[in-house]
Amino acid sequence: MAACPHCAADLPRGYGSVCPTCGYVVRIPGIVKLGLTVLAVGFAVALVWTVQADTLFALLWGLLDLLILQPLGIQPPPFALTGALKALYDFLFGTPTQPPWGGLLLIAAGLALGLAGGVVLRRAEAPASPV
Repeated sequence: MAACPHCAADLPRGYGSVCPTCGYVVRIPGIVKLGLTVLAVGFAVALVWTVQADTLFALLWGLLDLLILQPLGIQPPPFALTGALKALYDFLFGTPTQPPWGGLLLIAAGLALGLAGGVVLRRAEAPASPV
């Protein structure tokens, strides 16, 4: 048997995510965790856009080249984004004239998933109807 960390009441086997005695949220539903993850990725994309994605990726490639490729003697061919991959990159990280629409959609999806998680928690907190 598990006990609620808030009121120390015994929790029944299939209690869900909310203590039936005090209403304390014991477990966070998976949809809330997914929403927070998507939201964090969206904000990370927006941050990359503000520092210019090309500059950031060039810095990362320089570090990779300096720390791994040169000591191992590997000479990879130059990397170029072409076709659909370039369009996807521009959509996700934006361009100097366009915002990062992919990042904004990730933020919106994270907010929607968080809202859905709130609905799940509200339903779990509602007292059970007598049978």
